[in-house]
Amino acid sequence: MNYKYTEIMDYLRSEIEKDVYTDKLPSIRGLAIKFACSNSTVIKAYNELEALSLVFSAPKSGYYINRNKKRGTSDFDFYSGVPSNRNLPMESLRKIYDQLLEDKSRSLLNYSYPMGYNLLREHLLMEMHSPDISLESVLITEGAQGAIDLILGTNILEKKVLVEDPTYNILLSYMDIKNIPHDTVDRNQNGIDLDSFEEKVRSGEFQFFFTISRNHNPLGTDLKEDQMKKIVALAEKYDFHIIEDDYLNELSKGPTFFSLAPERTLYIRSFSKTIGPYFRSACVVAPPGIAKKLSYNITYLNGGAPLLNQAVLLKYLKSDHYSKDMANLRDKVKQNIMIFKNALQGFPFPVHIPEAGFFASLYFPKDFKLKTLLEGLQVKGYRFRDITGFTKVEDKKILRISLTRVEPNAMNAAIRELVKEVLLMKGDKDDKNRIYI
Repeated sequence: MNYKYTEIMDYLRSEIEKDVYTDKLPSIRGLAIKFACSNSTVIKAYNELEALSLVFSAPKSGYYINRNKKRGTSDFDFYSGVPSNRNLPMESLRKIYDQLLEDKSRSLLNYSYPMGYNLLREHLLMEMHSPDISLESVLITEGAQGAIDLILGTNILEKKVLVEDPTYNILLSYMDIKNIPHDTVDRNQNGIDLDSFEEKVRSGEFQFFFTISRNHNPLGTDLKEDQMKKIVALAEKYDFHIIEDDYLNELSKGPTFFSLAPERTLYIRSFSKTIGPYFRSACVVAPPGIAKKLSYNITYLNGGAPLLNQAVLLKYLKSDHYSKDMANLRDKVKQNIMIFKNALQGFPFPVHIPEAGFFASLYFPKDFKLKTLLEGLQVKGYRFRDITGFTKVEDKKILRISLTRVEPNAMNAAIRELVKEVLLMKGDKDDKNRIYI
């Protein structure tokens, strides 16, 4: 039996496929008249299509085509920080896996060693060009999140943690869930507010300062070396250590806190963004006393990365594939950054565009209706993200732009649309085609 609402569904699906409707769909009343049925029948049809993610409703505005569903969810995805599958070195890693499996080394299927795979630790230490650092200071954890949990979620933590605001959203959520005592210090385009920073650390109540010094997430900025040196001096003066998350080592330039003051730094290097989240492997380099405590805890908490993954990572890092793949990734990222920069012409507010990073940031006045902008762009299938979740300050109006998931043509189209919408809102012009939710 063919119900009226299914007839309406079939009609709408057919019209959407034929591009008869580009964004907004017919009104409930209009369809009710066309099909000689009640409003509730039309609503049922729309509800069924919404359940299939083909349409979505906008309060007081009507129903719209879900362009993300039609185009593919990542076509215009500036929201997610997850690396694009297209950029991950699948073919190279497949060859590495095949080589290792041919060797039939059954020991790689066993438990990892407390500090991690020794050959991988030695290779990573050699890459750091730090002859004064002992191998006993290097250990492998189950990703950067495993390193954070090992440092902040165990008996090593005795005092408070100071973090940048904004900062890595997973870190903020983790500290809230674990009830880890912490405070924040402002970070913006110009770096850390050093006056506020010293005022806080002067109390002596902080054990660690957590920072993403290069290619900051979400801002995409780098700390300047003179600021970093001042923070190191404050760390020595007020006796705290710096936890440095260097999640994008392959695309980063400039100094790290580790390069400036290894005796004061717990350095975390991960590979999820560039090689693949699958590996769940990160390297932690810590001062000897802290490294000893970390190694003891990782043994009994079973927090090490899988041994096979560590062996694959080592073989890949030592191969020609690695340098070629990373050069290719850098080229792709730089191309997208160039297109982003060109498409952003005319944007009326401050911006930060990285030289070779994953994130850019757009800064808006406090009275700008940023939520309205995001909702209007979402209606058109463009998915952007503000820094909600990355900050504890509600009035910071910043967009984090993920630069690596979108293809060049889509990048150009979406950013030009964003600029157009911002200029319309800034000028308070009434555009009947704009959708306010």
